[in-house]
Amino acid sequence: MPDINYSEQMPQLQKNNAQKEKGSHQISRYSLSGQLLETYANAKVAAAAMGTHQVFLSSAARKSSKLLTACGYLWRRGNAPEIDMKSLLQERWYRSSPLAKNQQTVGQYDLQGNLIRTFANTIEAAKAVGVHKNGIRDVIKGRGLTYGGFIWSNTLKKKVPVDPKITSRRERVSQYDLDGRWLGSHKNCYTASKATNIDNAQIHNVLNNLYLTAGGFLWRKGEQLRININELRKDPHYPGSLLEEHMKKKRKNKQ
Repeated sequence: MPDINYSEQMPQLQKNNAQKEKGSHQISRYSLSGQLLETYANAKVAAAAMGTHQVFLSSAARKSSKLLTACGYLWRRGNAPEIDMKSLLQERWYRSSPLAKNQQTVGQYDLQGNLIRTFANTIEAAKAVGVHKNGIRDVIKGRGLTYGGFIWSNTLKKKVPVDPKITSRRERVSQYDLDGRWLGSHKNCYTASKATNIDNAQIHNVLNNLYLTAGGFLWRKGEQLRININELRKDPHYPGSLLEEHMKKKRKNKQ
């Protein structure tokens, strides 16, 4: 819901105020986290201080009003020390609303369905985990089961149901050198990224056959002890790859 600043709404708001505000009410200004900032004798005094029209502040101060913010702040009648934000943040506020950035609308879950962390949006989640936002959105919209080694949902609970397909497909992620030798296995892309300091999204892209290597290594789902690198010469990503360069050096050294 956008911050109130619409001159075209003035006639209707004035009419509502005339009908509902027969007396003068003390009014308070709050931060978007619900903390009391300042109290005024009435909306007229507050409007003069904020450089706006009192009708906007009066409307924002009513709990029943859909226009919840004015001048970038929350407003309420009286002088309560704080506003309970839980119910407000359960509603759907969009980017144009100052409240939107305080909302947690995306949940990150492990493959057992346990909540790990919440984010305001998919952009914030993608930056934190090191993946692309579209992959997270696909899982939320039901076009995928997991992304980046996690379940994603816009239902925020301590635990969410896990699709049986996720359990059956759950595999560790293994790292190999360019000779195909196994170097180690990790729980998922995220833990592999943390352990090796290689970008999570790059590892994920190799596992999805978008690239051949990530961070100078080969990556596979499962825990096989060796990869046949000769078979990788048929891979469409082999020409010009780090692996091709490595194999050329090996042949040259043998001469």
